[in-house]
Amino acid sequence: MRWGGKHNDMNRDYDIFEKLPDASVRCLTRVHGTLHVSKVLEQWGKQTTNECYAMNVRSREIIARVNEKPTQRTQLIRELTKNR
Repeated sequence: MRWGGKHNDMNRDYDIFEKLPDASVRCLTRVHGTLHVSKVLEQWGKQTTNECYAMNVRSREIIARVNEKPTQRTQLIRELTKNR
């Protein structure tokens, strides 16, 4: 799991989203407080191979992700360096 952003407000609500293969996004659930985000996000991440992330909807701050897909640039770099 990758964390990012500020963790100083444990009383915020965070929505857990799943990014579907067609690039649409589905809201899965809402979690209160950062203490519960990691557990809930990991549980959802185990049920799908799609990227899932936790975001505070008011601030649009994404604080954690699971099943994050590497970008095309990252994939290209890996392929090029793998053959060395």
